[in-house]
Amino acid sequence: MVDLKVLILSWEYPPHIVGEMAWHVRELTKRLKARGLEVYVLTYSPSDERVEVDEGVIVSRVKPPINVTTNIVVWSFIFTTKLQAAAADLIYKLGSFDVVDAHEWITVDAALALKDCFDAPFIYTIHSLEKHRSANSATPLNIAIESIEEIGCREAKRIIVNSEWMRKEVSAKIRGVDEKIKVAPPYTESWVDKVLEAYEG
Repeated sequence: MVDLKVLILSWEYPPHIVGEMAWHVRELTKRLKARGLEVYVLTYSPSDERVEVDEGVIVSRVKPPINVTTNIVVWSFIFTTKLQAAAADLIYKLGSFDVVDAHEWITVDAALALKDCFDAPFIYTIHSLEKHRSANSATPLNIAIESIEEIGCREAKRIIVNSEWMRKEVSAKIRGVDEKIKVAPPYTESWVDKVLEAYEG
């Protein structure tokens, strides 16, 4: 059993599903809970804000004040402002977290705020890179997202990726972070062990 209190930030969590990340995060939280961790999730709600228990995992869903903006970066900052407030409320009620695990660039801003304000150890889990999602486009929007990804990598205590290929991609894109990267292949027998090595390292 592992005695850690973990806060996971993800803009996807079932039933809000955009891609595979929603199922990835849910399965990870279940496996962490089974190892004895105290697990909390902060995620997006397209409708009402609420708190629920999903197989022992406390899931808080927050709703940004607006849903339509000029671009995804603007929306992400509005969303993460709500994440920061909800996380601060949890910290004031429950005490500090041993780990804040931010999944994808959208939650990086919230993780950075928690690191700065509460000295919360920040783990950055990368599912994909903007250069892959945008086919190497270089619009101002793509550049802004890539900048957030780079800040996340440089500020995080550890970076978790799902494959050796992704480790090489992150290392090539963002110089000087290779030693931080931990490969944790999802849904494998070693998955949680590798994640815990990143959390505890």
